[in-house]
Amino acid sequence: MYSDKTKTIQIEPLPEDLALQAIDVYHVYGLEHQNKVVALKGVSFDIKRSEILGIIGPSGSGKSTLLLSLGGMLKPSAGQIFYSDGTDITKLAEEKQFEYRRHNIGYVFQEQNLIPYLSAEKNIEMPMRLVNLNRSKRKQRVKELMEILGIWHRRTHSPKRISGGEQQRVSIARALANNPRLIFADEPTGNVDTETSTQILELFKELKEDMGTSYLICSHDPIVSDFSERTLEIRDGILIGEHLQDIDLTDLDSSRFLVIDNQNRITLPEKAISELRGSLLYTWTMTEDGLLLKPLRKLDESKESKIKNCTTCGADIPKGVYSCSRCGAKLTRVVR
Repeated sequence: MYSDKTKTIQIEPLPEDLALQAIDVYHVYGLEHQNKVVALKGVSFDIKRSEILGIIGPSGSGKSTLLLSLGGMLKPSAGQIFYSDGTDITKLAEEKQFEYRRHNIGYVFQEQNLIPYLSAEKNIEMPMRLVNLNRSKRKQRVKELMEILGIWHRRTHSPKRISGGEQQRVSIARALANNPRLIFADEPTGNVDTETSTQILELFKELKEDMGTSYLICSHDPIVSDFSERTLEIRDGILIGEHLQDIDLTDLDSSRFLVIDNQNRITLPEKAISELRGSLLYTWTMTEDGLLLKPLRKLDESKESKIKNCTTCGADIPKGVYSCSRCGAKLTRVVR
């Protein structure tokens, strides 16, 4: 159990195969009298133990907000985020949240965020100093990680004296310093070349198998999906689909498993919407094979409503397109 200043909360561990469980996570940006942006709209999913889980979506879809919320760096407006020991990080007081993050969570960012005036080994040592690990154990752990990552020979170098790939390896070693249960990686291959990207992801795979750490990787890089056992797809703050391996990022409809979330929402594929000609009303029937949806009637194209701009962000929409290329919003009527 854990406690804050007002109450004690009994907690139970998650099932053994789970590292994290997110339930109905919402996040709203903006104060009471400002225009508010709902960045997350009830996101629910699990991360398995020793799993590399990817997350993809257009810019502004809520990926970074989700990673920050899961890692306790941003408090969700609503929802629960359970770790394997049963701790709901959203319920911890701020000081306890800091302490929990230091022991259980590691971060790898696109910008490595290394301390420029410290050597590589001092950067890696910093998280262990924050949890008061004794000096001999810190030194032993730094050497172990740097040898695993192939950067021991760079231990005395400052960040500006090593390559971008080596800086990212230092960042990864720092994230692993306190043996976290989970690593959150936001565009970890964004500033390195293809060869280094492959090396970093191969390293994640090896460390996952050797150390049992789980990874959630947010990235636009197609290569990330090759290393992820599953990939979640988020759009407009809603989890709309899940993919296994062999994803074609240019045709996500071809590999997407549709998700019905806790709010009973489902997002139809672009191809399906195109074939349905933007129909708004459907009948439904349960069959032996599952749920069957049928348009209530065919639309009279001469009378149907047409839109020329996205109803969410106002971007121009080409003829015959059913989603906005700028914000990813789905359009419910045929365009022009």
